[in-house]
Amino acid sequence: MTDMPGFRYLFSVQNPLFKQIKSLQSRKGRQENGLFMAEGLRLVREICPPWELKTLILTETFMARHEDWRVCCQRYPEAEIVVVEEDWMRQASDTQHPQGVMALVRLRETALEELLQQESPFLVILEDLQDPGNAGTILRTADAAGADGILCSEGTADFFSPKVVRASMGSIFHLPVVRTGQFREALLMLQLRGVMLAAAHLQASLSYDQADYRQGCGILIGNEGNGLREETANLAQVRISIPQPGRAESLNASVAAGILMYEVVRQRRAQ
Repeated sequence: MTDMPGFRYLFSVQNPLFKQIKSLQSRKGRQENGLFMAEGLRLVREICPPWELKTLILTETFMARHEDWRVCCQRYPEAEIVVVEEDWMRQASDTQHPQGVMALVRLRETALEELLQQESPFLVILEDLQDPGNAGTILRTADAAGADGILCSEGTADFFSPKVVRASMGSIFHLPVVRTGQFREALLMLQLRGVMLAAAHLQASLSYDQADYRQGCGILIGNEGNGLREETANLAQVRISIPQPGRAESLNASVAAGILMYEVVRQRRAQ
């Protein structure tokens, strides 16, 4: 390796940084370290304040092929820059074909109040959604649809797991996510603040395009197998469903969420 001032070089996997990276694959490890991992050029490129980049890890091959890492260094001059060999990166990576760049980012606590800054907030609310791919895709779609944030129950997939972060395609850095163990209380607070709760439910009184989402609204999506808990659905002002004239029993949760979110977009654009 060519020596570069200000950079730290690592050759062996027998070091604290490698062990720390491996620990971030579990929620416990992320909470203990106060960090999560973003891997790949697209994700690293999206990191921006108020998120804090702690450590940027690169291979020399990546550095020679891409200039984007320099932008990260300029944006976060206090971040530690570590250069590693290809084999080190392969062993540390959570993907089969690592691109040669990963970042350790500090976790942020987001308060419910942060989701209510707009006059007519548009929220996506998830109860016990389990699949990381669904969670990341919903986050990405919510970002594209202009939602103001996501509220999720304690039983929902961790939005800072590598799979969710990867599926979000960078939207984890754009949209606030509030995770709460007081889910019912949070829903009641939203109602007090004028947010209309619409529950996606098989036993619905309205088709999804018959509800009015032009004011503050929250779209409730439940667990992939069981849907919303009945006590949660009972809190909603309306229950909505998506017509399914075909033979499939149900829609994928992220697909259903996308349809509902873009109905909100359609109605608000027509105002």
